Amino acid sequence: MTRTVVAGLAVATTLALVGCQQADPGAISATGRVVADALAVQAPALGVSGPMSLGAAQRVAAVEVRLGDPVKEGDVLLRFDDDVLAAHERVAAADVAVAKTQVDVIDAAIDTTREKEDDLRDKREDVTDGIAKAKTARADLVGKRDDARAAAAKLPKQLATVDRNLRDLSAKRSDAERQLAEVMATLDALPAETPAEQRAPLLDAEKKLTAGLKELGTGIAKLKAARGEITKAQAQLKKAIPQLTKGIATVDDKLADAREALKKIDKGVDKLTDARATLKRNRKLAVIAAADTTAVGTASTAREQSVVRAPSDGVVADIAHIGDVVAPGATVARIVRPALVVGTWLAPEQIHDVCVGAPAVVTLDSLAAPVEGRVSRILPVAEYPPSSHATDQVHLTRAVPVEVTVFSALPAGVPADIQLSSCQAKG
Repeated sequence: MTRTVVAGLAVATTLALVGCQQADPGAISATGRVVADALAVQAPALGVSGPMSLGAAQRVAAVEVRLGDPVKEGDVLLRFDDDVLAAHERVAAADVAVAKTQVDVIDAAIDTTREKEDDLRDKREDVTDGIAKAKTARADLVGKRDDARAAAAKLPKQLATVDRNLRDLSAKRSDAERQLAEVMATLDALPAETPAEQRAPLLDAEKKLTAGLKELGTGIAKLKAARGEITKAQAQLKKAIPQLTKGIATVDDKLADAREALKKIDKGVDKLTDARATLKRNRKLAVIAAADTTAVGTASTAREQSVVRAPSDGVVADIAHIGDVVAPGATVARIVRPALVVGTWLAPEQIHDVCVGAPAVVTLDSLAAPVEGRVSRILPVAEYPPSSHATDQVHLTRAVPVEVTVFSALPAGVPADIQLSSCQAKG
């Protein structure tokens, strides 16, 4: 914490001894001001780019106090826009959730490899028996190929019908859009004082056209989906027919194909075994990622830092405004704590009569009784007093800053009369 003197003493032209009391003939009378004990509250570095391309600067979203409000340590002063931080927190949580889900996905994949391996082993037995059943298998493949060819022959006609209907609906939608634009233009052209009964038919037409456009859009979407299904079926059939033909040829090769199939099955089993080992390694990594909540904690901490709190008890002397954009480290608030220090200036020749620890009495116009204290600090060198608080003569005279610490809190920044006891009177 750094103390800053709100205002220096308006030193009189005579900084010499101005009076003596019976109790302490060497006492010095002076005037000064209560030092404001202020804390500057700085904007945190949130570690993310601010909204609206502000870079590291952040926007004040809410201010919870007003100037002059008393606050306790930890009270919320203001809040920065935390949308980006909240998004980071959600992303971090989502990453953990994805990692947890990934474990289940990998487990399912491992089970699938076992199932596929069992299937391959069953197929191996089937291939061995398939030599005897070659004729039956071939007849089945031929039948499927015939069915595929028949289905493929029907699809172009179906596709043409869908395309025709799609063109018709698209034309109707264009016409409806044109009519709706005309109705809306007519509505916009009507004077503001046009009676409601004259607007009603146009509004009704606008409503019907809007509903019609929605229905047309739904119909067009369905036709497009149907067209996609037909196109997909064509591609599948185009791929399936050669495969069936190849299957027939494979069955015809009987023994040669059977031996080749056995080799492929054995190779497939090996691949599934390797894939399962890879999945198990990936599962271990996924388990580690699912248990790691570091990113979530970091994101939550960053979001908490977007809430600026009072570092100490005191009174709000300055506060940022909603919408202010501030950089990290910039002052966003100032808290003035109860003042216990009074500052004054003494001529160099007077310093020899005053020492740290000497008693002092401080009098304020706003207090009914004086406040006791002690000299707590004497600067080692003389300086020019602040020009804003000095006369022409004093401004040309060096003086020594002196601080008095009192035993009761005083209002910051107010002028004070000070009675400094000499070193001989030090208690």
